[in-house]
Amino acid sequence: MNNHEECEQCSFNAPAETQQLAPSDLISIWSRVQTSRLILRRLQPTDGPAMFRVQGDPQTNLYNPAGPHPDLATSEKMLRECLQYWDAFGFGYWAVTLAQQEPVLGFGGVEHRLWQGQEVLNLYYRFTPSAWGQGYATELAQTAVTLARKYFPQWPVIARVRAENLASQRVAQRAGLLLRSDLEGEHLVFVAGNLP
Repeated sequence: MNNHEECEQCSFNAPAETQQLAPSDLISIWSRVQTSRLILRRLQPTDGPAMFRVQGDPQTNLYNPAGPHPDLATSEKMLRECLQYWDAFGFGYWAVTLAQQEPVLGFGGVEHRLWQGQEVLNLYYRFTPSAWGQGYATELAQTAVTLARKYFPQWPVIARVRAENLASQRVAQRAGLLLRSDLEGEHLVFVAGNLP
């Protein structure tokens, strides 16, 4: 749902001195989070086919200028990059399932980025069309923002959303992000935290 063409470019430049906890400590906190309905878990090497079901679906990429992934290999490349991010920093995008159920409904969470010269946490969420309209993206986004503000208060959380993607805008707002009209460009920019 949330349009981030750069979501495939994992950022490895987060300065270690700004992290309050070591990656090994963060992994114990972030690797499996349960909400009232969802399990948000660390990505696994076997998640490639599930990632392709989500990232390769034209409906889920309607507002993504890069379009859907053309093949499984592209999704597996994204997965490897995100796994490397987890290994380096101890947090990252999650795979999302319902409690007590295995099928992956979507992916999302936060990753560190350098955006317009500012260090930020990029909020990302994308779900299979069969999971739309159930509030799952909002539940994930609210959880990700809450954890991000607790463990990384030095970095604002941003969501960059296409103007026509109304559902994604609602998710960002329900997660506590505010529209910053002064930052608009190709995307609308929603922010939680201090971003000059």
